[in-house]
Amino acid sequence: MCTLPLVVCALALVVPPPQDQIETDRLMGFIRDLPTRRAPLGGEEHREGLRATEQLLTDRLAALGFEPTRHAFQWSLPRSAPKEGQPVPDAESMTWHNILIDLPGTDLKDEVLLVGAHFDAAPKAPGADDNGTGTSALLELARVLKDQPRRRTIRLVFFNLEETGLIGSTKYVAGLPKDGPQKIVGMISLEMLGYFSDEPDSQKSPIPKVEGVWEPPTVGDSIAVVGIARDRPFSQKLIGEMGKAEPKLKITVVDFLPIPVPDMMRSDHRPFVMAGLPAVMITDTANFRNPHYHQPTDTIDTLDPVRFTYVVKAVAGAVHALANAEPWMPAAPPKPASP
Repeated sequence: MCTLPLVVCALALVVPPPQDQIETDRLMGFIRDLPTRRAPLGGEEHREGLRATEQLLTDRLAALGFEPTRHAFQWSLPRSAPKEGQPVPDAESMTWHNILIDLPGTDLKDEVLLVGAHFDAAPKAPGADDNGTGTSALLELARVLKDQPRRRTIRLVFFNLEETGLIGSTKYVAGLPKDGPQKIVGMISLEMLGYFSDEPDSQKSPIPKVEGVWEPPTVGDSIAVVGIARDRPFSQKLIGEMGKAEPKLKITVVDFLPIPVPDMMRSDHRPFVMAGLPAVMITDTANFRNPHYHQPTDTIDTLDPVRFTYVVKAVAGAVHALANAEPWMPAAPPKPASP
């Protein structure tokens, strides 16, 4: 017997699970459609490509039936002061955007499950894995989650300027209301999802072996879920649901450290972690596995479409399950009564 709200139960009877709707051709096709020059520090051609990527994402989300929000923020290139007689760059030239959509929930609509991915790239790289895979996955999540029943609100955020110091996500977190009705109960950063290897010694680790606790993998055939011990109520629930949604996906879990090592914080989950919000990164581990990281060779032909699809299926199923799960966060202590 379904114990969820009536509308959720009714929709669950007619809408196939989101993981069953993920399409490899769509995932790979969007990576091909992304501008290969979209680095904010890569010159004017790259910045034009980055603005074109903002528009491409806005258009694709609109075509799916959403009304995306363009979260504007200011950032400019590091530069010296203009010489006498030269114009100061206008405000528009320094305005960038995160692109976001909300999929509203029902009885738990003020609890927000946020999934993000950055869409900018490094100056020398076309960015197929970093982070065309995360961007494409997020767009596919928008498609397959759109008509799914959900109790919580799912927020999908395409972050900009990650490669310049997590600028877009930092600006976003800084602008979150302190006392608003909504609260983020979990954040997932999709950061490089498509490079795998079955070769011996193809996987390195920034964390050395911890006897009885951690045995670093040596083969790059898994996807890593990276968090900290504080957030295990969220990360463990996420990992469990990922395994149910796509049993063929091999998952490496790194969520036992009380504080993260620096290499665990190189994505858009970092501002959320620092703000005290539960957050994890899902990643193929970047330069600890992928020799094409930030290189001109980070091209679509280096990706593993099958295992990339497994990752997206696992995330889609897990996000759907968490959007309908019983609360996993401890209840906040009651506020003292007003005098």
